[in-house]
Amino acid sequence: MRNFYLKFLLLLIISSAGVFAQTDKLPDKLPDELNQKQWEFVRDMYAIDAILLLAKLDTLNLEIDSLKLLKEYTENFDCEAELYAIVGATKEQVADYRRKLDEAELITGSNNAPQDAARNLVSELSSSKIRCLPEFNERVSALRLKIDNIKYTEIPETAKDTYEVVYGDVLTGISLKFFGTVDQWELIWNANKTEIDNPDFIYPGQILKIPVLKD
Repeated sequence: MRNFYLKFLLLLIISSAGVFAQTDKLPDKLPDELNQKQWEFVRDMYAIDAILLLAKLDTLNLEIDSLKLLKEYTENFDCEAELYAIVGATKEQVADYRRKLDEAELITGSNNAPQDAARNLVSELSSSKIRCLPEFNERVSALRLKIDNIKYTEIPETAKDTYEVVYGDVLTGISLKFFGTVDQWELIWNANKTEIDNPDFIYPGQILKIPVLKD
């Protein structure tokens, strides 16, 4: 009997101390017999646990529903298209930017590249919002740094209408050097067909005429 009162007193102390009444706060062993108030006290604590578990279950169900929605959204999400939309570009515009960036890296890697052509091309790339795409950002930053530090061999004024091929040259590269784009390689070839049988094959020492672009 004395043990019963001690246990009951422990319950009262826990309750009066404002400790949240959950079943894990009950004594390890309850009395064999409970009076009405004791029974109601224990019942209420189990009820609280049940309410908490139901609330937790509702929360978990909400999280599951959210994850399902997220999974459905990500499966239908075109990350690439969204990125392009952020910078206001189409897939074709990004592809063109990628080509120009390749050209810029080629021209800045050549010691024979005219400084103005390289600077203009890098400036164009830097002014485009497309540079903010993760694919391009670091490459454009590296180009801007390089353009400020690299030393170019300027083409003498008297030699602007001709060019002597050096090792490693190709027509697209020569087009870049003089016109800032690879697209004018065919113009150079047409002006030098007596010297160039195959546009894919030129050799060091050849003297090529560099035509003037007509407005």
